[in-house]
Amino acid sequence: IARFATHTMRRGLERLVGTALTAGIAPSEANPGAARGIGAILSRSGATSGRFARCGELTGSHSSFATEANDAGDAGSSSDRVGVGMRGDGTAPRFYKKVEVVRVENGGGWGVALDGRALKTPERAALAVPSKSLAMAIAAEWEWQSGRSIRPFTMPLMALVATSIDQMTQEEVRDFHVRKLLEFFPTDVVLIKHEPGKLADRQAEIHAPILKWARSELGPGVEPTESLYGAQIPEEAMAAAEKRLRAMDPFELTATFNAAASAKSLLTGMALIRGAIDVEHAEMSARVEEDFQIDEWGLVEGGHDIDKADIAVRLAAPRALMSLLRDTS
Repeated sequence: IARFATHTMRRGLERLVGTALTAGIAPSEANPGAARGIGAILSRSGATSGRFARCGELTGSHSSFATEANDAGDAGSSSDRVGVGMRGDGTAPRFYKKVEVVRVENGGGWGVALDGRALKTPERAALAVPSKSLAMAIAAEWEWQSGRSIRPFTMPLMALVATSIDQMTQEEVRDFHVRKLLEFFPTDVVLIKHEPGKLADRQAEIHAPILKWARSELGPGVEPTESLYGAQIPEEAMAAAEKRLRAMDPFELTATFNAAASAKSLLTGMALIRGAIDVEHAEMSARVEEDFQIDEWGLVEGGHDIDKADIAVRLAAPRALMSLLRDTS
């Protein structure tokens, strides 16, 4: 199980939409407390299929991180150490001992320090978040690395936050992601239903709460279709979706895009991030067809079970990010 999970996380790192998160199905060397502290491995995998996969490939991922340079210059940055020291198995030597949460100067929120040096993003921006809980979770990702190695594929909160700061603060990047989400809205998994039968009945049951939420948020007329060409989205609903996406801050837009890409559904992603559904329901929505086939023909061990765990953690990642951001305790 650990071997399959490790493979899944490594595969995910390469095709991340900028995201991944840490915990329970980690290799045996990883700290088992991660599962209890954060709740799930939140890693993006390469299993993103079809229309959203291309978006993720264009976005790229942040797999190396920086700290403030020491007196010797940039050679002391963790970006260099993680990147240059990367091994073939996707790990790098651990170069720090102490991890702590620190206040960012001038009211910048909370950050993380490694051996007293402030952690920065890959673009060398200050890693500052408004929530101490989120800063603590990022610090935990660094702390829970093994005594000898850093595994970037088990540090997804760091990657989510770095992507939010480095990428989603750029207007052209935000515009690209919003346009891509809207472009594939008519072929949303929730809006494409099977021909009448058992599968269509299951789709209707699982997607009903999401459609109810969508109609209340985006207006009437958001209806599923059997057409392979996609649903007819009313102009008012499309405009409402665009307005909500463009109003999101960098963290929420990053979370929404990743959830939507993982579920192959803008509606599922938005409903999950807004709290209209939980991670379990989002997983059922994303997997309704595959789960139906498993019920009919059986589960392939080492395949279907890994895919199921993979989608669960990819959907849990953005939801965890938003939950930690909203925790002001």
